[in-house]
Amino acid sequence: MFCIQTDTRYTEQVRNAIKENVLADGEEVFMPVTERIRKIEGKWQRILVPMFFGYLFITSEQPTELYGRLHKSLGKTIFKYVKLIRDYEYIIPLSKEDEKIVTELSDENHIIKASLGYIKGDKLIVTDGPLRGREGEVVKINRHKRIAVLAIDFLGEKRNITVGLEVVRKEK
Repeated sequence: MFCIQTDTRYTEQVRNAIKENVLADGEEVFMPVTERIRKIEGKWQRILVPMFFGYLFITSEQPTELYGRLHKSLGKTIFKYVKLIRDYEYIIPLSKEDEKIVTELSDENHIIKASLGYIKGDKLIVTDGPLRGREGEVVKINRHKRIAVLAIDFLGEKRNITVGLEVVRKEK
């Protein structure tokens, strides 16, 4: 799996261009999203928000060929909007830990579903969803907005990602 950083204004355009012009059989370009629950016009609705704004991920077994196809198909214009994690003519794959973060939290459609849990004393207990077993990574909970903030190491930096979390009750 490889990571591409884009200008956030052009992420969707770059994703579509790669999907249409670059990918070979068995390859995929995607942007992982988190499911959040928001009140819109008085009704609670599920919406999708990018997990990492401005980042796309590509699965490929051929990094050198992928780089060549990116450069050839999209030309120099793509490099105005894209930063590849690369070393000369070779795209560097994500570390196993970074890849694990992207794949373990999300489902087959690259969606991180909202989790369900409760608070007992000062402790969060997640009963359902991708945060189950990751309660220790949660650094902040906003029950009103139904979100949790996780602190993770990703691409060599400490990052906070916001995911959906519905806390159904609080016990003493």
